[in-house]
Amino acid sequence: MKHLSITILTSFFLMSCTQKENTFDIIDFTFEGTFTEIYSIRLTQSDTVYIHQRWIGGHYNNSLFTPKEKTNYYGVLNKQERLKLFGYINKVNLFNYQPEYIEDYLDGSSYVISITKDSKNKIIFVHSHEAPKEIDSIATLINNVKHNLKLYETKKQIEFSASGLVSPIPPPPPPIKNINK
Repeated sequence: MKHLSITILTSFFLMSCTQKENTFDIIDFTFEGTFTEIYSIRLTQSDTVYIHQRWIGGHYNNSLFTPKEKTNYYGVLNKQERLKLFGYINKVNLFNYQPEYIEDYLDGSSYVISITKDSKNKIIFVHSHEAPKEIDSIATLINNVKHNLKLYETKKQIEFSASGLVSPIPPPPPPIKNINK
């Protein structure tokens, strides 16, 4: 009986050591491409993702499905997509990065990642070609997942925490010179 107890405790200990802790409960990702599209996607620890397609540009090309603007959708990740995406996100741990990566240019893509774990929340804004490759890789993975999902329209309303933050803040206007002097 003593050996059985030790075996069970050892097995339990080994299983708990090999389980990776999830580094997020919710990720809201909003992408804005100058000529392509604007959308938000929510990832949780389930296989279901929610998407709000805000805008689609004239050059949108997705052979699977062209979503309608201002419409909510859901899609189901297959096991392989989920493991690849969530595994990489957990490996990177977005809480370790700066809150913004910004370059001074007007066009181009930008995206916001809002990550929540327990009661902690972090927002990362990217409008730069110099963002860490780990963050850009997550954005690319999420974008690829979004474009490969079979989407189903839903009436469910979802508030995306990153949806209003994607456009870069314009610089202040130049000072006005006093012409009366």
